[in-house]
Amino acid sequence: MLARSDKSPGERIEVLLTDGHTRATLAVARAQARRDRSTIVLCPRRQSMAFYSRDVKHAVLSPDPATHPDAFVRFVLELIEKYEIRLLVPMTDQALVSFERHRNELEQHTKLAMASSHALRRVLNKRENLELACELGVPCPRQFHLENPTQIPKMIEALGFPIVIKRSCDPIEADAPQFKFKVLYAFNEAELRHYIDQYCLNGEQPLFQQWVTGDVHDLCCFVAGGELLAVHQYHAIRRFNGSAVLREIVAPSPDLVEHARKLLAAINWDGVAHLSFYVGRNGETWYMETNARFWASIEASVYAGWDFPDWTYGYFLKGERPEPGPIALGSSTCWHTGDLLALLKFVARKGETPTPGTTPGMFRGAFQFLSGFRPGIHCDVFRWNDPLPAVVEPWPYCHRIVGLIRRGPWSYSKAMRVMFPASPDSAHGDRPARREDRRATIEEQEAGAPVRADAGAR
Repeated sequence: MLARSDKSPGERIEVLLTDGHTRATLAVARAQARRDRSTIVLCPRRQSMAFYSRDVKHAVLSPDPATHPDAFVRFVLELIEKYEIRLLVPMTDQALVSFERHRNELEQHTKLAMASSHALRRVLNKRENLELACELGVPCPRQFHLENPTQIPKMIEALGFPIVIKRSCDPIEADAPQFKFKVLYAFNEAELRHYIDQYCLNGEQPLFQQWVTGDVHDLCCFVAGGELLAVHQYHAIRRFNGSAVLREIVAPSPDLVEHARKLLAAINWDGVAHLSFYVGRNGETWYMETNARFWASIEASVYAGWDFPDWTYGYFLKGERPEPGPIALGSSTCWHTGDLLALLKFVARKGETPTPGTTPGMFRGAFQFLSGFRPGIHCDVFRWNDPLPAVVEPWPYCHRIVGLIRRGPWSYSKAMRVMFPASPDSAHGDRPARREDRRATIEEQEAGAPVRADAGAR
């Protein structure tokens, strides 16, 4: 049953969005509402922001595609049949993979705002994607394909320490390797062998990469038939676990645009794409990954004048190619909850400075946080005419702290350990805790907003 529906049950709904607990979904839903399009948002939990937004007229609890993918797809098929939904828009990798696994069945009833199966597989399989980039002359970190443990010394010689270990794909096939991590860092041979013994089972090998450092450069693209129609770049002024919490729209770097153009044309991409690069201090560039969905900071793009959600609707449903006008360079937006979490983590000495390139103390760090509220900075979530999503968003973190207080004496440092547990799978965090020294906490097992963000969540 739809929540807060003001339309008759039999009326057609134009757009379905998944994952109503995310900022990206809220931003896309608001963009569709401004176009007066009937949109339904699937929420995996009652505390999802979309449930409390005045702009989301139709929100419904659904199975979580991350934990119950088959039930999720069955639920979507039931909604399609009942409400004649015209377009499905997956908002997370888990929803994207679920829709791809059932593409043939879904496309018999509706349209999918997704690239072709061939293109998706070339992106979701990170090993194939990086091999393609190398073939096209796009610079990538050095890699090593480990076939057996006797090659470990050779890998160490080739990559040096620390070695980055990534899962090789977001598997579409159910029998593909299901690595239980996103990114690991091995700082010495003992850690490397420990991770290999724990994760490289049954001949399944993750990616082993050279460690590279530099500034993250993110390109936000719209592509039609492999042709890059729109691309902008944003500069992260402050970050939290790899996500840009305060960012500014800037002119894209021509060499990065050319790399993106080659990659997306080679796979005949369609729709939105988010590409990440590292650029070192000496100007050396490394391609990292392509994400096949809306980026977490899509609100920044829309606020700057490029309505990617509207382009997606027009292209996949009507075949209309967007004709982008000028974008507002210098436009700034902020995810204030993430900015606050970054500050708390920094003060607790569990994270790097939120503002790259600075070494603030506690008070200067607080001042940097407050600068995110200066005039002219647009908020990702909060609206004066729609405030509840911003109130609901921090609830999972508050819930953890309330649970801690109920269990007995607590302190600030203990609260920070609950909110920011040591993790070996943070893509941009500090050196990870060793597996043998780390205990899974009750708080980590509770449902709620993720404590950590990965590189693809920017």
